[in-house]
Amino acid sequence: MPRASSSEAARRLVALLGHLTPGMSVPVGDLAETLGTTPEQLAADLSTLSLCGVAPYSPDQMIDVFVEDGLVEVYSPLPAVSAPVRLSPAEAQALAAALAAAGFTAEDPLAAKLLAAASTGFDAAALERTLRSAIATHDSSVFETLASAAREHEVVTIEYQADGAACAARRDVEPNQLFAERGAWYLSAWCRVACGMRTFRVDRVRAAKSTGERFENVVAPDAGLPSAFVTDGLPLATLRFAAGEPFVAREWPGGRVVSSDPDGTTVAEVPYAGTGWIARRVVARLGTVEVLAPDEVRAATRELANELLAE
Repeated sequence: MPRASSSEAARRLVALLGHLTPGMSVPVGDLAETLGTTPEQLAADLSTLSLCGVAPYSPDQMIDVFVEDGLVEVYSPLPAVSAPVRLSPAEAQALAAALAAAGFTAEDPLAAKLLAAASTGFDAAALERTLRSAIATHDSSVFETLASAAREHEVVTIEYQADGAACAARRDVEPNQLFAERGAWYLSAWCRVACGMRTFRVDRVRAAKSTGERFENVVAPDAGLPSAFVTDGLPLATLRFAAGEPFVAREWPGGRVVSSDPDGTTVAEVPYAGTGWIARRVVARLGTVEVLAPDEVRAATRELANELLAE
């Protein structure tokens, strides 16, 4: 069996912590079944946890958990869970990316908590720039209304201002799903005005209000994730990813790796419809992704970076 990566082991340990409470005593087999692992793997993870804690790592600051006579025993509170969280720069950046992917912006309270949890000496301003540049800003209340309507199959009245339109138009829509692509959130919905499926940019929805009317979901569950873009015929940007910065295809729709160099860097080509999206994605990587070509993308990236640094 191949050895699990350190990231996989860390995910298991974090998941395990949520199932441990002071004074608990449960059979190893029962807890292993709950977590979807084997008793042997669980025992090994618990052994690792028993060596973890928080500074200064005195006995009362360690995770007091043991396996005895086939039982998982937790003898005292878990200091590593109750202590204040301090995130490393890499951890904070990863969580910032997760927040952006979940629809949060720099103005959301959760983002403020993330900034407060950054470790001493970490540049909180850089993290805030990551949140601001990772994805187009939208109204959080609009996003919540649309997400709830898609989940509950409720008709929503939206005020939508299309690109180039002088004012917003009112439409009744049946939300299907929200998805993030190319630096913005989109809503896939049945538009009752157009009598067909349409895709709406969430940052162009000026207002959204549920009507309380229910509808039947007309899109098959296996229809797949919609896409707001057709990449055929789009210009390509050439990007260099620093060593240790992976190229993830779902984060760069339509992109592909063209070379991997001995120094660990990767060069990829990514199609783009406009320079704004790709510039935001590059700037959000805080120097780990470089634009090699074309000049218009290099210029847009440089301009955006200068704007954010001047704030």
